[in-house]
Amino acid sequence: MTYNPYRPPNNAYGPKGGQAPDPKAIESILANKLGPQVPRGLEIPLGPPPPKANPESPSQSPSTPEGNLEACLLLNSSPTAMGFQKATQPQAASQPTPPPEYDMGLYRDAYSRLGLMRLANICDLGCGAGNFTGVMVQKNQRPEVYLGVDNSHAQISVARAAYPGWSFIYGDFMSPAIRERYERYDAFLLLNVLDCLEDDLALLEILPSGKPVLFSMPRSSRAESLRFCPDNFSLKERYGSYLSVSSIGVYRSKGLVYSMAVGVRW
Repeated sequence: MTYNPYRPPNNAYGPKGGQAPDPKAIESILANKLGPQVPRGLEIPLGPPPPKANPESPSQSPSTPEGNLEACLLLNSSPTAMGFQKATQPQAASQPTPPPEYDMGLYRDAYSRLGLMRLANICDLGCGAGNFTGVMVQKNQRPEVYLGVDNSHAQISVARAAYPGWSFIYGDFMSPAIRERYERYDAFLLLNVLDCLEDDLALLEILPSGKPVLFSMPRSSRAESLRFCPDNFSLKERYGSYLSVSSIGVYRSKGLVYSMAVGVRW
C-alpha cells in the first residue's frame, strides 16, 4: 500500500480519494472548536512589551549584578561561579572578659608563700573579681584546686566572666551551705578580708581546726578598712586566740604596708 500525503487520518478534514483538503473547511472547524478567531493583522501580543533600558537606573545596568537576575541566582548558588570568592563577614571569636586592672603584687606574694607550704587546693574567701585566680592562671594551675567565695554578686559575676571554668560561689562565708565546703580544702586565703569585716573573729572561729590560713592586714589605715594592726605584736594579740601564727612577712604597695601572716587554726 502506497503512502498518500493527501489522505489525512481523520475523515473530517476532507473527502477521500487523495484530494487536497479545503483550507476554508479546516478554518471553519478550528473556529468552532477554539472560539472566534482574531482577524489577521490584529493579533494581541502574549505579554507586555519589554521595558526600555534606562542607563541612569543602577538596577537595570548590565554592569551591576542586581540588574541581571540570572547573574544574582548564579552568584548566590555558587560563590566561585564568576572566578572569585564571595566576601564573607568574619565571625568574632568569643573571648573571656578581661578582669579589671589591679595590683598583682600582693597576690603574687601570697602565691609564693602558699607554694612554700606545698598545698594541694585553696579556698579563697573574699575572692572579689578573681584577682588571685589571675596569678594561678599565669602559673598554669588547674581550676579544680581552687574555690573562690565572695558575698558580692557583682564581683562574682566579673570573676566568672574573666575566668571561665574556674569555681566561684556567691554567698555568705558564715552560711551553712558555704561552711560545709571548708573541709574539702587544705588552706584558706583571706586577702584584704579580715580588716574589712566587723565579725572577723567569728569567721576565723568557724574555719576547720588544723587548716593553714594565710591573711593580709594593713599596718596603717586605708579607706576600705575597719581596722589595722601597726606591728606584729598587735596582730598576734588580736588573732592569737584563733590562729597559731607561725610567720609574718611584709608587703609594700603604693604607700601602704601589709602584714602577710601565716597561721594554723587551733
